[in-house]
Amino acid sequence: MLNPSSHSLGDSPLISADQCLNLIHEPAVKIFDVRGKWGSSSTEASADYRKGHIPGAVFLDWRAHFLELDRPTHLAPVASQKYANMSFQILGISSEDLVILYDDYHHMLASRIWWAMRYWGFTNVKILNGGWEDWCRKRLPYSSAHKYPPHGNFKATEQSYLRVSLETLLKTKDESNLIDARGMQSHRGNTDDDRSGHIPEAINIPFREVLNEETGYFKESFELEALFSQKLPDFRNSPIISSCGSGYAGTIILVALYEIGIEAPLFDDSFSVWKLNESLPVEKGITDMVSV
Repeated sequence: MLNPSSHSLGDSPLISADQCLNLIHEPAVKIFDVRGKWGSSSTEASADYRKGHIPGAVFLDWRAHFLELDRPTHLAPVASQKYANMSFQILGISSEDLVILYDDYHHMLASRIWWAMRYWGFTNVKILNGGWEDWCRKRLPYSSAHKYPPHGNFKATEQSYLRVSLETLLKTKDESNLIDARGMQSHRGNTDDDRSGHIPEAINIPFREVLNEETGYFKESFELEALFSQKLPDFRNSPIISSCGSGYAGTIILVALYEIGIEAPLFDDSFSVWKLNESLPVEKGITDMVSV
């Protein structure tokens, strides 16, 4: 029997559909369907899950797990240790498990949960490269059975180096390369909105640039290396912080960086929190390359 914790799959944060298919019957492999879209409801995502999903997959509502629930989603940070422990338990995740996450939204929701699990100390977690679309494109098996997992035993332990708060960002921004993973228009800002734009000196690397437009896969390592080298010429020798509008797109950048051997933190408060503080400056226009 396969031991998923043996790291036989390597250190990549990604797993292919074929690799996943070979693991779906392993008891220590937990697959989670994290489908949904920004602006859609949990009910819609759950309905899609019930219509069909990877055999054995459990529905993971990204609005309800690994997220603080006492504020709007776009302002909500990663869950506290108490609520992270509850999510690990409810989802049936134990210390010896391999977790596989997939979505249908450019890996955005799977990447957010990947980061949140790692932030709370669970490292044996991977993202299905290409997501649900790739699984369907390859005509791999699916199921409509609703699975209820037994309780898990994993206990969350904070990895503080993976998260940057607003207070920490203000102290470290000048010594770090801050990446803004939002699209170019959001980064540029709206002339009619004084608080739109981006954090000063944040370098715009839209999350779509780390994905293959045709396949939906993450780009190959050599392509990612070239992209980050172009935008941040000294990126391997300077601290990097990833950010975005609400703490989701920025995690796609973190996955891409991890794929080429760099573990960077997320500015989880995001631009949505930054712009609410009118004492903090907002910059307009495009910053797409660090000055050297």
